[in-house]
Amino acid sequence: MHRTNRGFILLFVAVFGWIFIVRPQINLFGQRSLESKAKEVEALSYEQRVEDIGSIREKGDTFQRILTAQFLAMPQSSQIPEVLVMIESLAASSGVALGSAAIGSPSENEVPASISFSGNLSSVTSFLNALNANIRTVIVKDQTLTADPASGVLTVTMQLGLVYQGGVE
Repeated sequence: MHRTNRGFILLFVAVFGWIFIVRPQINLFGQRSLESKAKEVEALSYEQRVEDIGSIREKGDTFQRILTAQFLAMPQSSQIPEVLVMIESLAASSGVALGSAAIGSPSENEVPASISFSGNLSSVTSFLNALNANIRTVIVKDQTLTADPASGVLTVTMQLGLVYQGGVE
């Protein structure tokens, strides 16, 4: 009988341990496992957000470079004389001789300009290519070309529109 009591006591201790010790620990472990999974998903979400912010920053940097290029291409009205200096510099480096340059009254976003220059075919072509490739936006409105067959000198008169920021200072 003594052994039977021991068996019941051991069974009682096992049931008691299961109900009050092991089962709560299993529940606690399950909760912590769920919390761990939730934290893992949250961490992945934050990592994705950090990647997204990096991507947005790169796009912002690209957009900033584009805006800077456009800002340089379209000067403020106070910078229009700089565009004429740029045209004079391009003419000098291309080998054409500037005859005249005149600026009209600015409209909403364009300053009319008139230039005339002369040179041989190679220098005139070089100047026109340089003017076209320049960062400053110049719209050719009209052009007149005359040639002297004896000397091979071309004389060009151009009506231009110098695009600017429309009075933003």
